[in-house]
Amino acid sequence: MTSKAHYEIDSACVQAHEFPAALIDLACSRGVDSHRLLRGTGIFLDDFLRGELTLRPAQCFALLSNIRKILPAAETAFLAGARLYPGNFGPASSALQSSGNLLQALNILVHYQAILSPLLSPRLEWHCDDLYIYWHDACGAGEHVAFLTDMMITALVNTSKTLAGRPLAWQFHLPGEPAHREQYEVHWGRRIHTHSHQYGMQISRSELAHPWPGAAVSVAQIARSQCDRLLQELPNVGFVALFDGYLRDQLADNPSLETAASEFGISPATLKRKLKKHHTSFQQRFDLVRKEQALFWLTREQLPLAEVATRLHFHDARNLRRAFKRWTGIIPSQLTSAITSAR
Repeated sequence: MTSKAHYEIDSACVQAHEFPAALIDLACSRGVDSHRLLRGTGIFLDDFLRGELTLRPAQCFALLSNIRKILPAAETAFLAGARLYPGNFGPASSALQSSGNLLQALNILVHYQAILSPLLSPRLEWHCDDLYIYWHDACGAGEHVAFLTDMMITALVNTSKTLAGRPLAWQFHLPGEPAHREQYEVHWGRRIHTHSHQYGMQISRSELAHPWPGAAVSVAQIARSQCDRLLQELPNVGFVALFDGYLRDQLADNPSLETAASEFGISPATLKRKLKKHHTSFQQRFDLVRKEQALFWLTREQLPLAEVATRLHFHDARNLRRAFKRWTGIIPSQLTSAITSAR
């Protein structure tokens, strides 16, 4: 897994006319001066308009910072998400639009995330009759994760509604209580579970294979082949998402910084520097992955706390309880019914 080609926060890997264009067009539609919008980003409007500009994620984050300062309204992320797809993502847009059903669309989104979602990494997780979609930092989004998650969820909600020809029965999970819940309900609907301690979407298995009216098998196959050829030449996952994936895969072995560095073929000091460059650390990534797994085992699987502690290599349930309080602000017994009762 660690040999997989990846991009980093300073890699030129994001086509400006794809994801960033939705943000720039939104700001311009609100009368924002382009020079003010692009100040400090290293992006020049003439280069952007030529359609051949490739950006570093760091430049995208600088653009996000400007937009959030200039357009601080609670609706900005939702409006940006509504503009994102199908977008100008080349064959990836065609593959998405010609999907035969929701499951195909989600697999396209995950498989071609470097094109369709370069700053956040979507992850699918099955449980019983539901599929969960979680959104994770791909390459150092830091303070922008919440904005980007609102944006990407809105994009998926709108796209699935358009392609299915009807609204789908999504459920949503938010880490806490949002400051502007009305915006979420306007753009996502009322099936919102708060205090879930992570971002996620949930959909019934019955929705996944329901045929979509605009399915085009040959167009989809050609588009996917074009995307596959493109990804042979490009890195296809962000470094932070790749590292988190490694930690998930190795969680049973209780990985350390030293073993992770060895797996990635670098020294521990280099790994520390690389993580710091992405505004994070080994401990932050490890705690995040353990928190997510603990939430899954405690709520979806409803495992005893002592068993979860053993699986996560804590000395006993008391130590896990303290760590869980540090991760979430609550102890496991205080997990809200919003998680356990969601269907």
